[in-house]
Amino acid sequence: MKIFILLLLPQLVWAMPSKDEQFKISLKTVIDNSTKHDVKPGMVVASPSRSNPDYYFDWVRDTALTMRSLIDYWEMSKDPKVKKMIFTWIDAEAYRQNLPTFSGLGEPKYNIDGSGYTGPWGRPQNDGPALRATAMIKFARLMMAEGNTDFVIKKLYHGILPADSVIKKDLEYTAYNWQVPSFDLWEEELGMHFYTLLSQHTALQEGSKLARELGDYGAADFYGQQASWIAEKLKYEFIDSRVGILVTTHKPHGGLGYKNSGLDVAPLLALLHNAPYQKVFSFNHPAVRKYVDVLKNTFAQIYTVNKEYPELGVAIGRYPEDKYNGYHTSGEGNPWFLTTLALGEYYCQLKKENKEYSNMLTGLTERQFARALFHSDRKGAMDEQIHRESGVMQGARELTWSHNAFMTAMMRCGFVK
Repeated sequence: MKIFILLLLPQLVWAMPSKDEQFKISLKTVIDNSTKHDVKPGMVVASPSRSNPDYYFDWVRDTALTMRSLIDYWEMSKDPKVKKMIFTWIDAEAYRQNLPTFSGLGEPKYNIDGSGYTGPWGRPQNDGPALRATAMIKFARLMMAEGNTDFVIKKLYHGILPADSVIKKDLEYTAYNWQVPSFDLWEEELGMHFYTLLSQHTALQEGSKLARELGDYGAADFYGQQASWIAEKLKYEFIDSRVGILVTTHKPHGGLGYKNSGLDVAPLLALLHNAPYQKVFSFNHPAVRKYVDVLKNTFAQIYTVNKEYPELGVAIGRYPEDKYNGYHTSGEGNPWFLTTLALGEYYCQLKKENKEYSNMLTGLTERQFARALFHSDRKGAMDEQIHRESGVMQGARELTWSHNAFMTAMMRCGFVK
C-alpha cells in the first residue's frame, strides 16, 4: 500500500481539492452534521458513523467548537441560514442544561433525541460548559452590536440567581467547579488539565466582561477573580523545562500507565480554541515555542508517513503513546486531521506575533494544509485519523471536528474573505 501511494503521489497531489474548495466542502459537511433529520434540532453529531466506531452522539465540547466556528463564519458571511442554526442551538442547549444527568452540566455526551447518555463514561468533563459559554458570549456581543440586547438578556445572560439563562448557568458552574478534577478532552484521564483550565479561564474572563456590560457587577467581580486564580495556576504549575507545557497534573487515579512522555497535542488545541481572548500564554511564549518544537519533532519521527513525504507538513497525533486507532484501544495511535491542522493554525497565529519570520511561517502553514489535503479522499472527505504507515483515512468517517478544524484554520489564517 505504501509503495502504491508513493507511485501515485503526483496524481494524488494534482487531484487534491484546493483550500478554497475544501473550505466549501467542510462548511457543507459541518452544516449537514448539525442538521440531521433524526437528531433533536440544535444538536450536532460528532460523525455520521453509527458503528465501528459509533459516534452518532452529541458531545458538548465538539458542538461548542462547531458552533463557535459557525458563529465566526456568520460574522463574516451574514448567512441567514447559519444564524437560524445558531438560534436553534441556543434553544437546544437551554433545554439540555435542565436535564437530570449523572454529572449535571459536566455531562459530556448526549443521545440524539436530546436525552443524557446513561452508560459508563468518563465524567464529568468540565471543558464543555466553558467552551459553550465562550462561543455564546461572542454571539451575545454580535447581537448587542446589532441592537438586540433584549434577546441577549432573555436568552443568553440574565444577571439573576439562581441562574435562568444559558451563559449565566455555564459561568456559575465553571466558577464553582474549576478546582474539581475532571476528565480530559480525550476522555481518558481524571485530573487537572491545561486544556480544561485554559478554557475555564477564558470563559470566566470573557463572562466577567459581559456581566459588567450588562450591569451584573457582583458576578463580574467574582468571575474575574476566579479567572485570575486560574491564570496563576496555569503559569506556575504547568510550565515544564523538559517539554515546555504540561498536559495534566494532580491525577487522583494515577492516569494512564503507558502515557509517560508528558507530550500531548491538547495544550496546543487549548491555545487555539481560546484565541484571541486568553492572554495567559502568547503563541510566541518561550514555553509554548519549546512545547510545539518537541511535539512536532516527536511526531515527525514516529509516523512513517512523515518520513516518506517530508515535502508535506508534519502529521500530528494526540500523544506519542496513543493506543486508539479509530476502532479500538489495543492498537497504535495515528495522526488526526484536526491535530495536523492545528499545527498549521498555530503557525498563522505565531506569524501575527513574530513578523521577522513571516515568510517561513507562511510556508510552514501551507505545508500543514497540504498534508491534510493529501490524506483526504480527493473529494474533500476528512475522517478522524490518518493511518501512520499507509496514509489512508480511518476511524469515524466525516468527523465533524476534522471539518470544523479545517474551517477554523482557514478563517484564522485569513484565507476566507
